[in-house]
Amino acid sequence: MLKNTRHSYGKVARLLHWLCAIAVITALACIELKGYFPKGDPWRDYLKMVHIQAGIMVFLLVIPRFIWRTANRSPQITPSPAPLIMKAADLTHWVLYALMFCMPILGVAFIQGFGKPVDFFGWILPTLFTMTPETAKDVKDVHEFLGNTLLWLVILHVGAGLWHQRIIKDDTMSRMIGPIRRDDE
Repeated sequence: MLKNTRHSYGKVARLLHWLCAIAVITALACIELKGYFPKGDPWRDYLKMVHIQAGIMVFLLVIPRFIWRTANRSPQITPSPAPLIMKAADLTHWVLYALMFCMPILGVAFIQGFGKPVDFFGWILPTLFTMTPETAKDVKDVHEFLGNTLLWLVILHVGAGLWHQRIIKDDTMSRMIGPIRRDDE
C-alpha cells in the first residue's frame, strides 16, 4: 500500500522516513567523526565531503517527505497516548522537519559565504549566497548549534520510539516498520 492507512504508514512515507533517517545519521556521524582527525588529514576531508553530500540529500528528501506527510494523515496509535504526549510528539516532528529543511541551507550558505564551491556528487551548485566572512562565521555557528540540537532530537526521537515499543507497548514503532515480534509474548 502506497498511502497511509488508519493503522500503518504506507510505503512512500516509510521509504522517505528511512531515507531521511539514513541521510541525517550519516551527516551527523560524519561531522562528529571529522573532529577525530587533524586538519589536512585525507579522512577529515573525506568525512566533511560525505557530510555535505548527506546534508544536501536531507534537503532533497525532506521536501517530498513534508508534502507527502501533509497530504496523508498519520495513522492512529493504539492505544492512544495522552493528549500531552501527542502534542509533544507533534512538536518534535515539526521541529525535526524544520531542522532538516534549514540545516542544509545554512550549510550551503556558510560554505559559499567563505567563497568556496559546494559540490553535490560532482555537480557544483550555483552560488546562492554571498556574505562577508564574518557573517559566514556567524551562519556556521548557527548551523553547528542547530546541528547539535538536531542530534539531541534524533536521540530523543529514537528513544521515544523504543520507549513506546518496550515500555508502553503500543503500536507506535510498528506503524513505521511493520509488525514487531515481542519476546514477552
